[in-house]
Amino acid sequence: MNRKRMRGTYVVEFAIIGMLVFTLLFAVLEMGRLYFTINALDEAARRGARLAAVCNISDPVILRRAIFNAAGDAGTSQLITDLTTSNLVLTYLDANGALVANPGDTSGVTGFRAIRYVQLSLQNFVFNLFIPGFGVPITLPTFRATLPRESLGRHSDSGEITPC
Repeated sequence: MNRKRMRGTYVVEFAIIGMLVFTLLFAVLEMGRLYFTINALDEAARRGARLAAVCNISDPVILRRAIFNAAGDAGTSQLITDLTTSNLVLTYLDANGALVANPGDTSGVTGFRAIRYVQLSLQNFVFNLFIPGFGVPITLPTFRATLPRESLGRHSDSGEITPC
């Protein structure tokens, strides 16, 4: 074989194999990042439901802390890019699982006293791939956590509201 004619063959072979190897490498990294994001979103829903069960009804601190922020930080999540409190929906449910219409009403049986469960849903979160050429946004499914109510921010003896 003539070496002068074969000179560019190795470069072409490396370009083809290298493209496949680097695409596979990016795919593995993106799958790891997607798996981390899904687990973090699931934990955010569970964390928010837990805080809602023990904190005052509809306290904005619940949603801020659910997305891994400090109590006073109302911006996007420090852990997950593009996650905000607008992705979270906090609902209070009665013993049958129906929505409590006015959870803050402490006077009647249709409000505060009817609450038996708290539910936090995390919805409409879009995951963006960083793979070159495959920048497809993926809308993840709704994450939901439901827990039985606990104190709901009230001190059991006096009934006074305790801060979260």
